[in-house]
Amino acid sequence: MHDPTPQRPGATEGAGPLSALERTVLAAVLAGEGEGLGVLRKQLVRATVLSRTHSGVGFVTRLGIPDEVLPVSEAATPRLRPVHATHPRLAESAQFLLQLRSGRLAVLEAYCFEGAWPADESEFQVVG
Repeated sequence: MHDPTPQRPGATEGAGPLSALERTVLAAVLAGEGEGLGVLRKQLVRATVLSRTHSGVGFVTRLGIPDEVLPVSEAATPRLRPVHATHPRLAESAQFLLQLRSGRLAVLEAYCFEGAWPADESEFQVVG
C-alpha cells in the first residue's frame, strides 16, 4: 500500500506500520465524543499492522495493539460507522469498516463498489 504499484489479489504483506490512508480513515472512524472513542484513539496511537491482504477491490488489514494498552469496556464500546472516501479513478466512493475484538481495534476492511482498487492511495479523500 505504500508502493503505487497495484498489489495482485490475494497478496499479503507482513507486519509493519499503518499506511497514511489507514491512519486517516481510522481517525475519521474514531472521531467524536465519548469515553469509548477516547480509549480507541489511544489504541490507534500504538496500533501496528499484523498483516494486510489485497483483494483487487480493496484490502483487509489486521491490526495489532500492545497488551499494555487498555481495551474499551463493553459498556463503553461505541457503535462504529463506516467511512467513505472518494478517488478520481473510482466511479463511486470506497467504503471502510472497522471491527473490534475484545475491546481492541482488530480489522480494517476497505473496498470499492465498482472497478479495481486504485494503485495511488494518496488521492483518496475521506468524505464521511
